[in-house]
Parts: sequence; C-alpha cells; structure tokens
Amino acid sequence: MKKVVTDPQKVTRILQAATDAFGQLGFAKTKTDQIAATAGVSKGLIFHYFGNKQALYLDTFKTAYQRIYAHMDPHQWQDAPGLAAMMSAAVKYEMKLQLAFPAEYRLMMQAYADLPHFPQPLQQQIQQETQAISVEANRIFREKIEQLPRRQGISVDDIFSVVSALIAQQTTVTTQLIATGKYRNFEDLQAVVDQMNRQLKIVEHGFLPD
Repeated sequence: MKKVVTDPQKVTRILQAATDAFGQLGFAKTKTDQIAATAGVSKGLIFHYFGNKQALYLDTFKTAYQRIYAHMDPHQWQDAPGLAAMMSAAVKYEMKLQLAFPAEYRLMMQAYADLPHFPQPLQQQIQQETQAISVEANRIFREKIEQLPRRQGISVDDIFSVVSALIAQQTTVTTQLIATGKYRNFEDLQAVVDQMNRQLKIVEHGFLPD
C-alpha cells in the first residue's frame, strides 16, 4: 500500500479539532464536515489522511492519551505512606493533569460513555487502548494494597474495587466541573480534594469510632 504523504501542521489541526468535537459531542453526533471546518481543511483531506471516521477517532484517542502520558510521573505519588495518602496524592496529581489537558480528558470520559455504542471494530480497539492505559497504574495501586494489613476475609481485589470506583467517580466529577469553565486552577477544586480525602480515610480506617 502506498504511504500517504501528510502535512504535519494540518494533521495537528485535524487531531485537535477532532479532540474537541469528539469530546463534546461523542462519536455518533460528530460530523467530519465540522472537524474539517474547524481545522481549516477539506473533508476530502481528512479521509485521504485517515481513511474513515473510525480511524480518525482511534488516532485522535491515541494522540490525546499520548499528550497526557508524556507528562505523567508516577513517582509524584506512588511513594506516599499508606493507601489513603498515596491515593490522595494520585488524585491531586491527576486533577492537575486534567486542568492542563481538559479537552483530552473530556475525550477520554466521552469514550467510556460511547464504548457500548461504537461500531464493533472500533469498540474492540478502544477497549484494547483503555486496558493498556490502566495496566501500570493498577499495578502500582495493587502493590500498595498488598503491603497493607487487612482484616480476615477482605481481599486485595475487594479493596481495589472500592478504591477504583472512588477514583473513577472523582475523575468524572472533575472532568465535568472543568468543562463548565468555572474551575481554572487547582485551588478551585479543593472541595473535591477534601471530599476524596475523607472517602479514602473511610476506606483505609473505617467510619466507626475506635
């Protein structure tokens, strides 16, 4: 197959326009005409570069994640003492990334919502990408949980499921708040951080008095 020669600047504009459109409207409602107009290119050029809408979405998703991943540093939080302290540090760190890359995070959240409705080939590809994204973070969290003393009958999987649900909820809430445009710095999200800290302390220490 002949390799397609592309203009890097036009590719960048297309992917940025696609990140915004797919993140705001989702896969089904986004029109390539809209992406082309925003990027200042023709619709035909988009199909020439990417082949079809599904391929454009997949490339957009991968590019958005790579932008975030390039700035990730697990050492910022993985060495914190105790589960609650580590998760709190991780949440704060992720919030700062969300503020730095709001469009990319919005696309990630929309992709999770769209997943059951994607065409089958795209659904499988996005599932593979999201699984790869979570592997390293999950490994670090599980190792920390395994080091903690646990009551009899409580497994690592039990704790991991609860903590993962809290983090997923926080990510969704933060993404929605940032999308309103009213939350522009970390201090604006302090109430969310405080709530997460309380929830994590409940997970680690329970809520009954000693």
